[in-house]
Amino acid sequence: MFIFDERLIDIIKFFNTYLKNKMKTKLLLLSMFFTFFSCNKSEQKIEESAEIEKIDSVAKKESPESEIPKELIKAPDFSLADINGKRFDLSDFKGKYVYMDIWATWCGPCKVQIPFMKELEKQFHNAPIHFVSVSLDKLEDKPIWEKMVRENQMSGVQLFAGREDNFGFDYKIEYIPTFIILDKEGNIMIDRAPAPMDYQTGEINQQLVDILKIMK
Repeated sequence: MFIFDERLIDIIKFFNTYLKNKMKTKLLLLSMFFTFFSCNKSEQKIEESAEIEKIDSVAKKESPESEIPKELIKAPDFSLADINGKRFDLSDFKGKYVYMDIWATWCGPCKVQIPFMKELEKQFHNAPIHFVSVSLDKLEDKPIWEKMVRENQMSGVQLFAGREDNFGFDYKIEYIPTFIILDKEGNIMIDRAPAPMDYQTGEINQQLVDILKIMK
């Protein structure tokens, strides 16, 4: 059983407050983002009425501060390769926190986050945090992913899962981009973490910065 230390308690309390205050606004803005950015409609159809109903149902629910659990959920293991073919397992990141970005090259909102992800990695380069991006592109689109990683000089650890891998299923990814925070032991701390970019301001997400600062 994993027992929470004071730092983890602070992080969870902070994120609960963030959810309580920002849930409806964030969901609505995220919906608008998907409306205005093309995410390759042949790949992913967005039913507007269904999305609106989903947003309303989530936003109307109260977001009370949840009780701190007695133990954390172990993150599913994985073995994925980077752009050079080097394989990374979940255990390779043990000893540091992990801020994970689940994305794809065809996703407009995902690509908008790239420069902000790079800025965060630069800002927290000396902190005990791994910045890991995992692509869910189709295997046949792997060359597109490789080109984008190189052209954008994407920092952190860039991994390719593809749709054929069980990664998306194991981590219960329902939409992208999705951001996840793992603790130093590979447990899931926050399964829907704040994005690098604040959807309200178009700037670096200060809520996320505050969370990452606690991890230093």
